[in-house]
Amino acid sequence: MWGRTREDFYCGILLGGCGKKLTAKRYLDKKCHFAHRPPVHCRRTQTGEDSADHLYIGQALQRWLRDQGHRNAEVSYPDMESGPGRVVEVRFGPGRRLIRVQMARLPLSVWEETRAQLAGAHTLVHWAYGPHSGLAHNEVAAEGHAVRFSCRTEGGTRRVYVGTQRADHRVELTTLDHCRLTDDGIITPHLADASPASATEPMSPSVVFPLLPGSVAFTASVPVDATGAAPGQLLYEADVQPVGSDVVRMRLAPPHGIEPPLSHRLNVIDGSAHLIPPGTDTSAAERGWLVRAEGFSALAERTDPRWPALRPAAEPRGPQARSTERPETSGATGFGQLLTSEESALVDAFRKRLTKVARAHGIINWETLIAYAGHVPADFIPEDRVRLLVATGHHRSSGKPVLASLVKLAGQRPGLPPFFREVLVGLGWESDLTDAQVEGIWAEQQKAAHRGVRVPAPTTTTVPLTIDSDLVGRLRQHLQLVARGQSLIKWSSLLKKVRLVPSTVSPTDAVRLLVAVDFPYGSGRPVLSSLIRADSQQGGPVAFFDKVLRELGWSPSSAVPTARAAWKAERERAYALVAQSARGTVTPQRLAEGGAFWTKRGLTRTAVISAVRASPISAARRQVRVGWHTLATAAGFSPDDLSDKARALILIEVDRPAGPTGVLLSSLVISTENTPVPYFADILQALGRPHTSRPIELGRIRKVEQARVFEAYQPSTDATDT
Repeated sequence: MWGRTREDFYCGILLGGCGKKLTAKRYLDKKCHFAHRPPVHCRRTQTGEDSADHLYIGQALQRWLRDQGHRNAEVSYPDMESGPGRVVEVRFGPGRRLIRVQMARLPLSVWEETRAQLAGAHTLVHWAYGPHSGLAHNEVAAEGHAVRFSCRTEGGTRRVYVGTQRADHRVELTTLDHCRLTDDGIITPHLADASPASATEPMSPSVVFPLLPGSVAFTASVPVDATGAAPGQLLYEADVQPVGSDVVRMRLAPPHGIEPPLSHRLNVIDGSAHLIPPGTDTSAAERGWLVRAEGFSALAERTDPRWPALRPAAEPRGPQARSTERPETSGATGFGQLLTSEESALVDAFRKRLTKVARAHGIINWETLIAYAGHVPADFIPEDRVRLLVATGHHRSSGKPVLASLVKLAGQRPGLPPFFREVLVGLGWESDLTDAQVEGIWAEQQKAAHRGVRVPAPTTTTVPLTIDSDLVGRLRQHLQLVARGQSLIKWSSLLKKVRLVPSTVSPTDAVRLLVAVDFPYGSGRPVLSSLIRADSQQGGPVAFFDKVLRELGWSPSSAVPTARAAWKAERERAYALVAQSARGTVTPQRLAEGGAFWTKRGLTRTAVISAVRASPISAARRQVRVGWHTLATAAGFSPDDLSDKARALILIEVDRPAGPTGVLLSSLVISTENTPVPYFADILQALGRPHTSRPIELGRIRKVEQARVFEAYQPSTDATDT
C-alpha cells in the first residue's frame, strides 16, 4: 500500500470482476480489504488465493516463451460465458502456434468442436490442463502423457509448476525454466529423460480410482520409508477420510517439492488425486492403499463437519509448528482444543467488540460481529461459532458475565439463541439443563454483562483547531447557500461539508470558528450561525450558540430576552439579508482606482485587473479551472488579504470588457475543494447578465459559461483576449 492512493485499485476484469473502482478499507481492529463503491453490480464469485492462477500461468508462459526466442508471444483469457479464468491461450511464432491451458472441465462435444476449430486456425496446437480440469479424451493413451499446470503459494506469491502426467496418473512436477519447447509441445525433464523404448512400450493395465477435489481430508501424517517409490517421492501414512466414509489409515504421496503436511493440522486434498489399491504394479502401493495427490491445503479450523471422525492432535510446542507462540489467552477452549494464532486474534477482536456492545447495553448479530473482523458467515461452521464464543468468555467459576449472551443470529425469533446451550457447556455448566434453565441463565448473564462491563473511555489529547480564512470562507459559503434556501443545517453535517470530523471539534473551537464566520456583528450583516441546529431530534440551536452571541457583542433585550429567541430572530434576519443581496437592491461598487490597500503594496487598479485576468485565460487554454491562490499570486498579494466582497469586485472588472454577450472568465474561478465561489450571482447581476438565487439554476448557468470559455480558448484556435 505504500506510495499508492485510494484511487489506484479496480475490480479486476480478468478475474471476472466489473472493472469498477475499489476503495481500500484500512483498519486497525479488523482485516483490511477492498470494497466496491455503491451501487454494486459485480459478478465475480471466485475470491480465493487460486482465483488468479490463470493470470499467473499466462504470465509465466509468456515470459518462458520470450526466453525461448518468441518475442511476439501474446496471452489471452477467453470469456467462456462464465467469465475469464477457464482458459489460457498463448499465441506465438510464425503461423501462430498456440498453447492452450484448459483450466476447467469441458463436455466431450464442446471439446471436440473446440479442438477442430483451433487446429484449423493454427499451424500447431499444444494442449495442457489446469489442476481441476479433466484430461482430453484418449490424450494420455495416444501421446503417452499429458501436461498439467498448477500453482503453489510460496513466499507471498503464487509459483507456477508444470507437470507430466503418465498413464498411471502419476504427476511429476517441475518449473518452466527447466523445460524446453519443440514441435511436440512443452518437453519437461521427465519426458526428456524417458527412453524411446519406454515411451512406446504399452502400459500394463492397472486399476486407479480418480478422487473428486475437496472430497478427501487427512491428518496425523507421519513420514514412512519411501523404498520403491519414484525418485524424490515422499510417502506419508495418515488418517484419511473421504466424505461419507469411515477413517482409513493409508499411504499418501504428495507431489515432489511441496511443503510437507503437518501432523496436527486438518488437510484437504485439492487438485487432481487418485486412489491406487494394493496389488497394482505401482511399487509404492504394494503395502496398502495409496492416495497420489497433486496438492493439498491446510484448513484454518481444527474440525470440519464433512469429516467428523478426523481429530488432529494438539499442536506441538516445537520447531514443527509454523505459527508463533500464542498468548496465554489462546489456550484451551471449553472443548479442550487449542486455538491457532489467527483464531486467537479473532477471539480478541470479538471480545473487544462485545465489550463495546455491553457498555452500550445492546446486543449484536453473529453476522455483524464477524463482519467487523472481515469475515462472512460462510467462513464458519456452527461448531466454529460455538468454539470461538466459548473462547471469548470465562469459565463459570470466575463469576464473570458470559459475553456470548449478547450474540444472536440474524433473523431468529426473539429469545434464546440456538447455540447458547453449547456455549454454556463449554464454559463449565451442566449439559443436562432444561430449556427453561438455559433461558433463565441467558437472561441473567445478559443483564450481568450490561451491568458488569465498565470500560473507561479512552483519553485523548485535544489539539486546538487551526482557524484560517480559507476554512472560515468555506463555512460562510455553505451557510449562505443554506440561507438562500431558507433552511437549517445540522452542526455535524456542516462540519463534514468542510472536511472536518465532528468529534475533533471541541465546543471551544466551535465558538471560535463561528465567531470568525459572523464577525463583525452589525445590523447590516447576517448572523449565519443562527442557521445551524443541534444534531438531536429535538432540534433547536447548538448548545454553544449563546456563547457565540456574547462573543459577537449581542446582549439580551425585552424583545429578544434569551439566546433561543435570538436564534429565531437572527435566522429570519439572515434570510432577509441574503435574499436582499440576491435581488440586488444594493448597487455593486466598482473597484477603486487608488486606496490604501493598493498603494501600500505598490499596485494600481489597472495592474491588478490585468494580472488577475491573465490567469483564467491561461487556465482556459489548458481547459482547466483556477483558484484564488493562483489569481492572488499572479497579482502579487495573498488570498487572505481579500474579502469575498473584494474578490467579487475584482472579477466584475475582469469580465466587464466582455459586455453582455462575451464569455465570462469568472465562471472558471473556484473556491477551495473545487466548489463554486459564493458570489457568482453577484457578478452576473453587476454585469447585467441573467442571474438567480437558486443554487441548482445558478450552477447550470455557471456550467454553460464555463463551456463557452473553454470553446473560445481551445488550443487549436487562436483566441485572444475578449
